[in-house]
Amino acid sequence: MDQGKTHGMIAGSGGNGMYAVTVLDSAALSAFRVEHPWLSFPDFVSEVSVYFDDNGGPTRLTAIRTDAEGTSEPVDVSAFGVDTILALVRYAPQGTQGYEDCPEEEQVWAILEELPVSDDTVPMEEVEAARATKLQDAYALLREVTVSKLEALLSSGKNDLEGRRIRASIASIPTSLDKVDDAHKPHFLEVDLWRLVAVLRDELAMPADYELSDNTEDPGFSRDLIDQAEATALSGPVIQALFELSPVAFSISSIGQRNSRYVRVNQAYLDLIGKSWDDIRGSEMVASGVVKGDEARAERLRLLDLDGGYSGQRGEIHGADGQVIDVTISARRISVAGQLYDFEVLTRVDAS
Repeated sequence: MDQGKTHGMIAGSGGNGMYAVTVLDSAALSAFRVEHPWLSFPDFVSEVSVYFDDNGGPTRLTAIRTDAEGTSEPVDVSAFGVDTILALVRYAPQGTQGYEDCPEEEQVWAILEELPVSDDTVPMEEVEAARATKLQDAYALLREVTVSKLEALLSSGKNDLEGRRIRASIASIPTSLDKVDDAHKPHFLEVDLWRLVAVLRDELAMPADYELSDNTEDPGFSRDLIDQAEATALSGPVIQALFELSPVAFSISSIGQRNSRYVRVNQAYLDLIGKSWDDIRGSEMVASGVVKGDEARAERLRLLDLDGGYSGQRGEIHGADGQVIDVTISARRISVAGQLYDFEVLTRVDAS
């Protein structure tokens, strides 16, 4: 099996700048060899890392070897074969669980949260230009990470054919975000960065958000405030039971165009988007990658500002795998402990 096919099956993982990973160290691998003698797993492999996506599914596997001087270098996992790779994935619970940071992705999410918004004080053309510049800066970071990861694959002992494929992939990655199209998807998928690149593409294709509320919005919400709002909103046992058990997707968020952060969602909402509560808790809704910050959303927020709610508005959200989910949304602005929140009910629209 060549490395390209291996990564097609077990590609990179991550979201919001952090990767879930389980590490099988030398002791765990020794036990693995004893339990799987028929696999002939190489003795020189000193560590294996199994990466997981937002839903807990395995997405990438890496390995290293360590020489007598303690120097580590990557191992070509494609040489293990499919049976060994799958056995290592199944054995992953025996390893040490943790997280691996990706600072560059954190920077990208930070840029997305600070995209310029029109407030009538600056010409729209200038806002759009500044917005495009920031999105290009974010893409430049992602491109740098993509090239770095592909070069790491290239240096891990590829055969000539695989080496030529990876070099061609690196050369094909556009230097500008506006040049990225679906033909480039495989290059980013191989290192699991397409989802984030797709978010940048969506943002570039959409107009700048228009600030509908006044400038008195709270700049953010602490974890303590979110916890307090959760407890207050769901203080009644009947209300809590209805919220948790309902098959309809509910969400409660803080108000505002730029500061609408998740306060609480129910399990049906998490099932709809394919994420866990820890993935989105306290996140700004658009920057989380779930909510689409388009003109339709701006209109829904306007209705909440002016009328306190709306019913049956069409919208789009994004699932954990990047797929677009068509929904109808009904919402009301509610007061909880003196603080205003937006309560949304989402129903999936089945394709006809």
